[in-house]
Amino acid sequence: MVEENKQEKFSPSGLGETIFKERYARNSDETWEEACRRVASHIADAETNGKVNKYAEKFYEELVSNRFMPGGRIWYGAGRPKGQLLNCFVIPVDDSREGWGKMLYDTTVISGLGGGIGANYSKPRPRGFAIKGTGGVSTGAVSAMKMQDGIANELRQGGGRRAALMQCLNINHPDLEEFLHVKLDRQELENANISVVLNMPTEEFVRLVQEDGDIILEFNGLPTGETLKAKEVWETLVTNAWNSGEPGVLNGHLANKMNNIAYYEELISTNPCGEIWLGAYDCCDLGAIVLPRFVFDGEFDWDLFDASIRLAVRFLDNVLDVNHFPLPEIQEKCHLNRRLGAGVMGLHTMLLKLGLRYDSEEGFAFVNKLLEFYKNVAYDASCTLAAEKGPFPGFDREKYLQGGFAKTLKRGIRNKIKAHGLRNCALMTIAPTGTTSMVSGVTSGIEPLFAPVYWRRYRVSDEKGRDQKKQELVITDEFKEFGEIAVGAYDIPVEAHFEMQKIVQSHIDNAVSKTINLPKEYPLENLSDIWLKYLDSCKGTTIYRQGSRGEEPLEHIPVAEAKKIIEEQGIVFEGGTNFAELNSLECVGGVCDIPDLAEIASV
Repeated sequence: MVEENKQEKFSPSGLGETIFKERYARNSDETWEEACRRVASHIADAETNGKVNKYAEKFYEELVSNRFMPGGRIWYGAGRPKGQLLNCFVIPVDDSREGWGKMLYDTTVISGLGGGIGANYSKPRPRGFAIKGTGGVSTGAVSAMKMQDGIANELRQGGGRRAALMQCLNINHPDLEEFLHVKLDRQELENANISVVLNMPTEEFVRLVQEDGDIILEFNGLPTGETLKAKEVWETLVTNAWNSGEPGVLNGHLANKMNNIAYYEELISTNPCGEIWLGAYDCCDLGAIVLPRFVFDGEFDWDLFDASIRLAVRFLDNVLDVNHFPLPEIQEKCHLNRRLGAGVMGLHTMLLKLGLRYDSEEGFAFVNKLLEFYKNVAYDASCTLAAEKGPFPGFDREKYLQGGFAKTLKRGIRNKIKAHGLRNCALMTIAPTGTTSMVSGVTSGIEPLFAPVYWRRYRVSDEKGRDQKKQELVITDEFKEFGEIAVGAYDIPVEAHFEMQKIVQSHIDNAVSKTINLPKEYPLENLSDIWLKYLDSCKGTTIYRQGSRGEEPLEHIPVAEAKKIIEEQGIVFEGGTNFAELNSLECVGGVCDIPDLAEIASV
């Protein structure tokens, strides 16, 4: 592949073009190239010493070739007056009327500017606890959640952007049972994702579950005299996640164990999608490397990848200097920490182009190598920026290098941090990248394809106005090109989903957003066992069982069944290729580790 071909301009097409025009273009006439110029120029304005034009051009090249895809708020806000370019924030909820009032104010302002919000409600005193000075008693943490949810309702009904909320509670808070009951049984808190925060050592919690021990309930660090059975709590969490996809579990103990700035800040909650653990008033500054853009003739271009990582780090660091912040507390915290969320998208698309099945040992090994490379290059780039522009203000050389994640870096990078400091307290995340990956025409984040072949169900009206149910067979381009190695989310063994998240999380300083997809008939007891097994490896876990939220417009078709349907219908793909010919082409380089389909179905 000649060098100039690696610089080819990208242009969204189909649904991607529609999303780009509706969500990210300044107006319907703005082209992809014009939008890339707009964003690149705005972000390059943070540069000094005569470097604005240089980096405006470099950023433009990364964007127009679609090697780097900034978060949606950056696309939308760049170049606009007072553009708010950050996706999500975490706000505190203090144990006072004033604290609740501030939380409601913060929610209104941030949501009104399009930001998502995460909040941990473990500081408010439990329901029934006395309030000194008034003679009254507390209405509890759930009351504060309902108030925030009410603001989200008003924003939605007023026609504004739907508020995105994460509401979480520590597993040893006395209001835990009420929290779960209100959301899962009474169907309240409908505007929020909810999660339980594991704020004790993971091994201790697993032991309590296995030995039917007690969780000692606490408020403000002191026991209340009440307990909950750990096994019953866990069974409730697993059963409800199996039934409805909620609650998630956030491993706060692991997040803070690996927190490089634990010497001055505790991480209290994630953002709504769970990809970044944050302290109070910190932010998500998101962008993703588009991995398939680095595969040429079945080979991965590591040098090009290295260069793009370095530009992505500089780009996102600049965002913090040109952004218009919704609250002064957020501006202060973001400049103190300079936390970035550089991630990836199109991981599954990339693996297919390399001839690797998503859940194969070769696939896992390549992802492990890729993310370790990414991690060390990103930290090296942040060291270089620190030497040029100064380290983040909260940086303490000795204390930082004692952080859990810092110890996973190569010795050379650690020595460079010691010499020059670090520009950003943390650099990497794995976000869902939903619509931005659609614009790029690749798979989302580190997720696999939903399904290589599926039924799309819809309703149409006949000539008498009566609704008729219809369905059509959809065969994805990935299946047409790569055949049986293009497995879907429900073709992949459940443990392989966990294993992929574990591998990726080991190289990510923030967190990983990934869905653990379960086939419809997946046994509940199997989920309990495998979730406990991987609990100490993931900073957050989200489960979704096929069909658990009612009828779905898209129905996954297992690979074996899809093959049979295609052969029976005599479907011929573009260019005249039939399924038998396709299978002879699918194992690029002979690296297709395909397990028996019956074995997959039995997992």
